[in-house]
Amino acid sequence: MTVNAAEKGNAAPGLSASPDGRIIYFVRHGRTEWNDQLRYQGAVDIPLNEDGRMQARKAALRFSSADIDAVISSPLSRAVETAECIASFHKELKVESTPLLTEVDFGKWEGRTVPEIKAEYADVFAAWRNDPLNVAAPGGESMDSLYERCGLFAEQLLARHERRTVVVGHGAMLRALFPRMLQLPRVSYFWKTRLDNCSITAFSADAGRFALIYQNDTLHLKVANDKIAYLPIM
Repeated sequence: MTVNAAEKGNAAPGLSASPDGRIIYFVRHGRTEWNDQLRYQGAVDIPLNEDGRMQARKAALRFSSADIDAVISSPLSRAVETAECIASFHKELKVESTPLLTEVDFGKWEGRTVPEIKAEYADVFAAWRNDPLNVAAPGGESMDSLYERCGLFAEQLLARHERRTVVVGHGAMLRALFPRMLQLPRVSYFWKTRLDNCSITAFSADAGRFALIYQNDTLHLKVANDKIAYLPIM
């Protein structure tokens, strides 16, 4: 019996068939001053710096030739500005915002560097780095809360119908979201994967489930602007 590529892709998304249904692209926002200073940056609304705006422009150029149907963003300004830059290349496309994409609240660690945190919260910080699933920053968001809103956003995303969607969010929140989308057991994804500023990660969304296509693509940040629109995006 002969099975065509589309049938293979629907039956077993782990095969090498090209996705022919919905694709959702995830973009981490551009850099900020706190990123450059290695400060913990969560729910505090820190804007993009000039490097971050340049990164956002490059990410936007990467999507400029793609047929994008929706852009969804965290309400924090560093994500919104990145999202609006991407949407600006697509006529009449407006950025949607949802608090479900807000970055993790790091409580009393917000705005502090690792040495500053260790000086005051050495034991808690060590415990959190060792077991972020069960330890939260003092005054910050619990992993239970984060997982709950990640699950809710994944459900909402799967229920949508746009063919190509861009979601702009944050490093920690997206690292918690991706395992939920893949229905993995509750595991710590924080220290096991790279998710650079203005990187692109793509998932397919077919047959009621997500499948990871690629993660942390930053090629658009490494080539001249006039070459970016020609890079494949899928």
